[in-house]
Amino acid sequence: MIKTGIFLFLFFLTLQVSFIFALPFPFDRTPFLLLMTLYFYQYLNQTNVWWWLIFYGIVLDFFSISYAPLETISYSILVIVIIILAKQIFTNRSFYAISATMIICLFVLTVTQVLSIFILHFFNDSSLPWLAIVKVNVWAVFLGCSTLFLLFPFIKQTHSIFHRFFFKGK
Repeated sequence: MIKTGIFLFLFFLTLQVSFIFALPFPFDRTPFLLLMTLYFYQYLNQTNVWWWLIFYGIVLDFFSISYAPLETISYSILVIVIIILAKQIFTNRSFYAISATMIICLFVLTVTQVLSIFILHFFNDSSLPWLAIVKVNVWAVFLGCSTLFLLFPFIKQTHSIFHRFFFKGK
């Protein structure tokens, strides 16, 4: 189970960082790893995948491939929001619940990223790219919902095969 989670995280991370980030704007802002984490956490009830987002934040900070600094903190806050939303508010496992969770999570991510830029601005006289962050995350909402709309029926059909192959113990 842990090896499968690590393999899937590395696969989704490679897909996000190598393939999706190489697409032209705005398609490079598709939040695929966030979408897959939400799908696994909320729909498949795999509650051990929350760490994917924290390690994704660490990767973004380590390689400096994000507009905002301190992505580890932003994605850690996002994990808390996902856990609360998936367990307390959107308890059903539907397309609309996952979409609503993703939209709220991207809003929270935008707020935490803009706050981290404002906090760093007080310690460093750098420019404030808050408008770029808002623009990127608005595109992320649109592209994330579109991707979910296109992939959800397909993934739902292959759910039993996928679950049997990856998550059943021997």
